Amino acid sequence: MDQARSNTAATDGQPAPLAGIRVLDLTRLLPGAYCTQTLADLGAEVIKVEQPGDGDYWRWTEPRVKVQSVQFLALNRGKRSITLDLKNPAGREALLRLCETADVLLEGFRPGVMARLNLAPEVIQARNPRLVFCSLSGFGQTGPYAQLAAHDLNYLGMTGVLHYVNGTAAQPRATALPVADIGGGGLMAIAGILSALVERERGGKARVVDISVADGLFSWLSFMTTRWNVPGHEAEPSPFDAPFDKPFYSVYETADGRHLVTGAYEPKFWVNLCRVLGLEDWIDRQWAEGDEEAELRGLIAAAFRRRTQAEWLAIFAEHEACVTPVLSPREALQSPHAKARGTVIWVDDPVEGRLQHIACPIRMDGVTPNALQPAPALGADTDALLKEVGYDAAEIEAMRARKAV
Repeated sequence: MDQARSNTAATDGQPAPLAGIRVLDLTRLLPGAYCTQTLADLGAEVIKVEQPGDGDYWRWTEPRVKVQSVQFLALNRGKRSITLDLKNPAGREALLRLCETADVLLEGFRPGVMARLNLAPEVIQARNPRLVFCSLSGFGQTGPYAQLAAHDLNYLGMTGVLHYVNGTAAQPRATALPVADIGGGGLMAIAGILSALVERERGGKARVVDISVADGLFSWLSFMTTRWNVPGHEAEPSPFDAPFDKPFYSVYETADGRHLVTGAYEPKFWVNLCRVLGLEDWIDRQWAEGDEEAELRGLIAAAFRRRTQAEWLAIFAEHEACVTPVLSPREALQSPHAKARGTVIWVDDPVEGRLQHIACPIRMDGVTPNALQPAPALGADTDALLKEVGYDAAEIEAMRARKAV
């Protein structure tokens, strides 16, 4: 495996954590790409298996930098690309040969597609019993919703998460960030794959991992729905159940039209907040309800509108109350903290130019592992990978003539 391709920022000269792990990525769009980008950052060799012709159609969605989509470029750093038509027997056989050399296969088709391609887990693991097979789908491989077409916002709505996100119970609103795809899908797939690899290395069998975006979202609700175990609390919770969107845990506008977040949950922070805002009479009424809660919210809002965001931040720098600014993404990434943590990285792409990316969020020994090679061109590694698994030049040309690659 090309170590530089998999991870050019290894920790203190040590091999990257997942060096030597080969991942075949058959997914498209966001959840799978986020999962395998993290694995690539951690040192895995990620091979993106794409359809000949257009490949992952996320490559070409607008907006584009020059040729390829900004979304695709953001989540495919350091990967390799091979084009295989999995409906073509020669393309299918090439994938199976790759599976013999791989540790993980991640697929994101609807349940049943891999079986129709004669690439079900039992077929692939017969060729390589040590391969972890991970399916990433909206609703999982079983159940009445398994074949339902859906996207991020659908999952949020169908799992009850949108009930808590923003807006009101009567008028929920869409979220700009696809938190279901990333959190319920991509992150859970990372956890499932890494867990299965650890078990395999301990002598266990290679697992077939079933990741459902909806299941991932349901797991987030557990600390809210557990209240149903308390007698008298069996009713459907309000989106604004404590501590969510209480006066001490909310967002307020400042004099310059900017906003601040108050997270004064603990009593010590609430006391400081009240003293700074001149609301000492409310110190013993942090959890006010009904009309009193509305009055308190109005008093806090009026107080914050008396100064600009910057003025309040200077004041709360001396009086700790968990009061922080609402920043734009650009402001947040340019903050001294983001710079100190190395949150922004740069990658030189031979086609697209110098590109800004977000670093891997995992730090080890004070170093952030990052795949610093650009996203691959469609099929850039097809010939090299086929040669790695035993095909010669004549066989590759024959496959190309048959449109298997």
